[in-house]
Amino acid sequence: MKYAVRYASRGGNTRAVADVIADKLNIKAKRISEPLEEEVEVLFLGAGVWFASVTKDMKEYLAALDSGKIKQIVAFSTSGHLESAIKKITTAAKEKGIKVNEKSFDLHMNMQGITFFAPAGGDLTKDQISQVENFVDEVVSQL
Repeated sequence: MKYAVRYASRGGNTRAVADVIADKLNIKAKRISEPLEEEVEVLFLGAGVWFASVTKDMKEYLAALDSGKIKQIVAFSTSGHLESAIKKITTAAKEKGIKVNEKSFDLHMNMQGITFFAPAGGDLTKDQISQVENFVDEVVSQL
């Protein structure tokens, strides 16, 4: 099965989750600024929550989703407590006719790695890494 991992991350937390997912799939996680060059069966797509939504670049990425290149999306996010990034990804994919996996992953990080001045996130605990790895195992086993 052909997988890809794309993410938008301001502070590093979503990037860190994307890297764990990609490591489990033996591929490389890439920022959303790097386009999908080929068709993928499953795109793990992640974003953090920024002012109760997603960043402008993620909104633009979601608007440009190509149902000819993506068969299914698995959404993931990092947030304090809001799940709005998962909802934005899911809604955009469905509007494009892309299947959305029933499993999604939102790592609630409270204030871990949050700063308004410079990126400070990206340091996941062992428990958080384990949660991400278990999520990937669960999704892949059901595909």
